[in-house]
Amino acid sequence: MKTYGFLSPSILQNRVAQCPLKRDVRLKKTIRFRLVLEAFEELHRLSMKKIIFILMLFSAQTVSATVFVNEVQISPINERFIELYNSGSSDVDLTGWYIQRKTATGSSFGSLVSSTQLNGKIIKANSYFLISRNSYSNSDIVTDITLTESNTIRVRDSKGKDVDQIGWGSIDAGESYQRITAGEWVNALPTPGVANSVSQSANESVATNTTTNTTTTTNTASTQTAPQVTAQAGPQTRVVLAGAPIIFEGKIAGLENNFGRAVQTTWSFGDGASAVGESVSHTYYYPGEYTAVLDVVSGSLTATDKMLVRVVLPNLSLSSGGDNTRSFFTIQNNGADELDISSWQVASGEKIFTFPKNTILGARRSVTFASEVTGLATPVGIIPELRFPNGTSVPIKVEAVSSQAPAPVLKTAEKTKVVASAETRVAPQAPSLQEASALNAISEAPATSVTPRQERGLWPWYVGSAFLGALALAGIRLTKNIEQKTTINADDFEIIEETDDNEPH
Repeated sequence: MKTYGFLSPSILQNRVAQCPLKRDVRLKKTIRFRLVLEAFEELHRLSMKKIIFILMLFSAQTVSATVFVNEVQISPINERFIELYNSGSSDVDLTGWYIQRKTATGSSFGSLVSSTQLNGKIIKANSYFLISRNSYSNSDIVTDITLTESNTIRVRDSKGKDVDQIGWGSIDAGESYQRITAGEWVNALPTPGVANSVSQSANESVATNTTTNTTTTTNTASTQTAPQVTAQAGPQTRVVLAGAPIIFEGKIAGLENNFGRAVQTTWSFGDGASAVGESVSHTYYYPGEYTAVLDVVSGSLTATDKMLVRVVLPNLSLSSGGDNTRSFFTIQNNGADELDISSWQVASGEKIFTFPKNTILGARRSVTFASEVTGLATPVGIIPELRFPNGTSVPIKVEAVSSQAPAPVLKTAEKTKVVASAETRVAPQAPSLQEASALNAISEAPATSVTPRQERGLWPWYVGSAFLGALALAGIRLTKNIEQKTTINADDFEIIEETDDNEPH
């Protein structure tokens, strides 16, 4: 059938009159019905085009309306940023968009973020778009934006139409101006590129503004779970050697909520020196007590911790023993403080042994290290070199050990195992001396043997005992003689008759 399209009623009548089957009334009615139906279809097509066009315009305005300013920070200068948010379900192309700023005394808006900077940028659905002065991990644009107190900014789309506009008054350093709900704002800790963690309560000021830059104050407050950061400098007290490079390792926690801010870690060692970084090295050159302080700064978040560092002079002795098959070396700590020798080194020949972490020398104690562990050959006469972690030598007192036995020998007496040892140490400016030691070489002497020192220590007792015995015997003999002299017997007396000279004989 021939299609006539959308025609006026007069044209339709002429077409019907010209129909070769005009005498057939039923056919004329059918033609008229089809012509009317085609006319309605044409009208429907035209209406749909208009509806689609209107919906497209409305949709474009709706997309623009889903993007708004969500947060602004103006101080410190290096932490300035503007955060946009797309609350819609579709991505928005920011090509051709731009942001302008007006000061409190200004009469017109000036450029803040140009359309060139926003060309090709997409703000995804239900996502944030961060424009910052400092490079955060989630920054979309990094540029030198200028924002001060009592400013107004507006966002415009590619057609120059206002998308959003906000204004603010005073914002404290380290805080940002955050959107809570439509028209409600609050000053709080910054959250660039993430959700504003602020809830509403009472008795604090929340600013209300509109796109006409009108700002009022309501008696509504906000509370916030503030992110925190902690710092740990290490143990409360640490003993180190003068002249030894010391590694300081700080630990920082809580930075998972710092929203990508830069972190600055600074050490102050108490002797006028300082260093930047979590793990640093420092050398104290003179004995004394120093306070080392660890300071951490991340945006408005800060944390501090400290430790007491006691610096002492080296008071160590080093000796060696054994033979070329099995040998050992012994380090003696003669000081009153325990020492951490972690990462220190011992060198013998071309080989170097490094002490593992948490190797501790107790106060006035010694530790013997076997060649089976260190891999170093240190027989009698070969003294290894003790070094700090940076490779410099540790000043020590050297002692030579003449024992040839590097390993202890276990003796069995009945059911009891006895470990005995003997060694000869030759110290500087001192005569040779036989000493008992459980830390170095072990001899073949029986467990009950007495050393020369012990024998020399007993003879005064022998002399004293003999003298006392002799004195006792002499006393007993003298006592008996006295008793014998003081006894009176009848035989000791003689009777002599006395005569009178006047009597006649």
